[in-house]
Parts: sequence; structure tokens; C-alpha cells
Amino acid sequence: MSEESQDFARNSFVSRRSVVHTAAWIAPVIAVAATAPLAAASLRGPDPVPPGAATSLDGGTSIATYRGGNPNEIRINQTTSGFGFFIFDGNGDEYPAGSYVASTPTITVEWAGIGDYTPVLRDLRGWLKIAGSTASGTSGSLVFLYGGQLLNGAVNRVPAPYVALRPTSGNTLGSTRATVEAGAVNFDTIDSSVTI
Repeated sequence: MSEESQDFARNSFVSRRSVVHTAAWIAPVIAVAATAPLAAASLRGPDPVPPGAATSLDGGTSIATYRGGNPNEIRINQTTSGFGFFIFDGNGDEYPAGSYVASTPTITVEWAGIGDYTPVLRDLRGWLKIAGSTASGTSGSLVFLYGGQLLNGAVNRVPAPYVALRPTSGNTLGSTRATVEAGAVNFDTIDSSVTI
């Protein structure tokens, strides 16, 4: 056998030790690859808001009157600026968006005034009316529950339900107080009020 053939045979020989050594390095990689899909499938969703958590609720509400229209009316939550909440840790830092989900987020629209008003549900925007009546009267209230998941963070804000109050008799807006109150479990409560 030539010297060149002996060098080739010596260099191309794979010992049992090198196979075992290489297999020891490859085996953990295969194991990690096999368990990765299981880990991905078991990702947790957002946590419920913890009791006593430091929260901030932004109702994004608006109340405006429209005179000279046909008909004149009070427009509540006409804008789509959004309704959301924020949670902060002990240092006052905000938790990442989508970390927490609100339980039973609700919005209440109330009014009381001189003369009858008829509430008109213009656009519920994913909210469900769960209480109150759309019958005309000098006062009334409507309660809405959000039908989806309300997650923390500015990017997860949702528009509030858009309601109009129309004078039942005549076209005159009387002296009326309209209030929008947003609340949910473990949330502070906000009020946006205007006297018309």
C-alpha cells in the first residue's frame, strides 16, 4: 500500500469513540427540537387583574350636544378614542400590553333632565347592552358589557358604545345631566359629566 493510501485510510477512519462523542453532542439538540412544539402549545394567556393591583382606567368618553340639527341630540361616546386600562408594578412601571385581561368591564350611561329623551343605540362597537331600557323618559340608564377580551395597554384600547339622546317631544334640548361611568372588577371608577 502506498504512503498516500495509508494516510488517506488513517484520516478517513472513524473511531467508535468519536461516534459516541458526536452522538452525545447531537442527542440534546434532537431532544430540544422535539419538546419545542409542546412548549409552544402550552403558552399561557393573559392573567386576570390581581386583587388590589395598581390600575388606571381610561374611559375615553365624550359627551357633546348638537343643536340646529334634525333632530337635535346629545351624542355620547361619538368619538372612537378608546376605552382601556393599565396596570403598574410596585415601582410604578407599566406592565407590558396584553399581560392582563379585565374581568366584566362595564360602561354605564345615565341621564336625567327636563323633558323626555329617547336613547338611540348608534354603534355598540363590540359592547352588549345588559341592563336598562331604550324607552323614552326624563331619566334613564343603560349598562354595557364588553363582548370580547379587554387587555391592558394602550394598543388594546377599544371604542366605547355610541349612544344618542333625542328629545322625544319637540326638538329642544332641555337642561340635562348626562354621565358616563366606566367600571370593572379591581378597577377604579371614572366619571365624565356635563350639564346641558
